[in-house]
Amino acid sequence: MIKRITNFKATSDLKKIFQLSWPVMVGMILQSLLGTVDMMFISILGTTPLAASSIANSATSVVFVFSTLVSAGVIALVSRSYGEEDMDSVRKFSGEAFLISLIIGGILSVLCYIYTVPIIRIMFNPGPEITGFAKEYLSVMFIGTVFVFLNSAARTIMQALGDTKTPLYIFGASNIINAIFTPLFMFPLNMGIAGAAWASVLSMVFSLVAITYLLIKRIYNKSFIGFLKSMKLELSNTLRILKIGSWACIQQIARPITGMLMVRLVYEVGGNSASAAFGAGGQLFNYTFIFLVGLSTAIAIMVGQSLGRKDIHGCDNIIKEGMKLAVFNMILFAIPYFIFPEGIMKIFSREYEVIKVGAEYLRIVYLGVIFVIFPTIYGGVFQGAGDTFPPMISSLIANVVLKLPIAYLLAKTFNMGTNGVWIAVALSVIIEAAIIVVYFKRNKWKEKVI
Repeated sequence: MIKRITNFKATSDLKKIFQLSWPVMVGMILQSLLGTVDMMFISILGTTPLAASSIANSATSVVFVFSTLVSAGVIALVSRSYGEEDMDSVRKFSGEAFLISLIIGGILSVLCYIYTVPIIRIMFNPGPEITGFAKEYLSVMFIGTVFVFLNSAARTIMQALGDTKTPLYIFGASNIINAIFTPLFMFPLNMGIAGAAWASVLSMVFSLVAITYLLIKRIYNKSFIGFLKSMKLELSNTLRILKIGSWACIQQIARPITGMLMVRLVYEVGGNSASAAFGAGGQLFNYTFIFLVGLSTAIAIMVGQSLGRKDIHGCDNIIKEGMKLAVFNMILFAIPYFIFPEGIMKIFSREYEVIKVGAEYLRIVYLGVIFVIFPTIYGGVFQGAGDTFPPMISSLIANVVLKLPIAYLLAKTFNMGTNGVWIAVALSVIIEAAIIVVYFKRNKWKEKVI
């Protein structure tokens, strides 16, 4: 392990950032493609099951995000301990993270399984037929909640050690298993929409067994007993993990909730065409963020390890190199979004109104999205330092406190329609960037004790 740390430090920061970030990006692409394949198979069953799966995926995205409670704390504590070359602390935090994930994930699995139907009705209130299909799918997916939590913890531990390739290989193989068993369970075995859910859970179990085996091999010297002994709760460490994770979790939960409210507002002021344009534009922006998410993860890992080595100057250089890559990414995507957005929107629709509104969305919103480089890079820095409060507060103020009221005011009071909503979205990104820059310039993250 010590040899590997030395080799990792010897390479340039730009190369390390790319080495760490590209597997995260590829993993995100594979996960997106898997979701598309699942939707294609479910669509064979009909429109109602497809609508039910969309609702179910929205529900699981909210529940599964609670895994951030553990993963955000783990990446800070494990990466810093690894940077200090303190393997005893790495093993201690890893074992405790597994146990906390098991407890929280297990509790949520049971509660969500019991209250599947109330969750569906409270969040979406669909018709009885869609509710039936959604229940069939969700009751299985909620069983897998505990595996989602454990996988999230294991993947984050591996990444905190500076290894983002192994999670890519394991979860990539898991995606292949899911893609193979989904049609098998759905059609030859006549399990319908529940078959797709069972295939997902099976793939989760595979990835958990594989990544846990490798973690035990690398961290615990192949000792399963040593791994089990490390799975114990120490109040001070548990609070450290959850304190870091709680702010990150609040930030992650706020986004899908405000997103649902924005979808409702867009529908009210623009109808079906605007809703379709909003959805298509969001899908396009997902590709912009694939690189940024990988970049932020790499920054978090490298900053955490540098702080563990007391290398503050190294952190400054990491941030500078990361900012260059983020700016390049935003310039690259600005070309299609500003020059020929109508052509891109035609991929999703041939209706004039959808194309027109969608092009306006891409041009206006991207004027603000350009500034996302600051929440991306500085957010990664704060996560690596274990200081997750600044990203949370900047996100909440921009997205919850200001974005919705500004969007409503511009769209309805000033009769700007969907363009008012798009301007509000752009402004929210600029506001979030401004707030996080202020926090970053204070440099308190460099002295953060976790």
